[in-house]
Amino acid sequence: MTLYLGAIDNDRKVLYQLEKMAEAEEWRFYATVDPEEALAWIRDDEIDILLLNIKMPIVSGYQLIQKARDLSEKVVLIALSETEEEDTASRALLVGADDFIIKPLRLSDFRARLRLHEKLVSYREQLNWDIRKKGISVDTMREVIYCVKRNKEAMDCDEVAAQTGLAYVTAHRYLDFLADRGMVVRVSASLDGRPGRPKTFYEWKGGLKTV
Repeated sequence: MTLYLGAIDNDRKVLYQLEKMAEAEEWRFYATVDPEEALAWIRDDEIDILLLNIKMPIVSGYQLIQKARDLSEKVVLIALSETEEEDTASRALLVGADDFIIKPLRLSDFRARLRLHEKLVSYREQLNWDIRKKGISVDTMREVIYCVKRNKEAMDCDEVAAQTGLAYVTAHRYLDFLADRGMVVRVSASLDGRPGRPKTFYEWKGGLKTV
């Protein structure tokens, strides 16, 4: 199973360390210092696990845990802290965190902890019945989202298929599904000004729309 991780911390060194740890395990990884972006990952069902620092300047980790839990009862929330005080851990768990990890992080401990939480991540098979009944795999959908979001420019279906390893027809179906949900935008453009039917490109918009 490919894990999709998100992390929010005001310390970019910690985010860099987490990214390298995730890369070592071949997990997908998103990083941010913006609480709203982290909540959007959960709202759009892009991640399995969110790692979040308890002490942040914009909004406290406790508040973010509560907001994240209000959005999803399924996402795994792991609080990060430099303090070992029992009250800190107890409060984080009380407001909705699933686990509590002391910084600095070590790869062996980090790997073991997240492997332990993989069982909680099995929720993906039960989620989004409206998606599954349309023949859409959450894993494949996330891979297409990850591909489009990582590109700074609009992509055509051939590029998405090549980067994800999907067949053209499959990539096209998922891109259309995401476009219909308002998560990607279709952009038509002629190649090099040549006459003929414009080519369709896709770029990330975000924001899951109920259909």
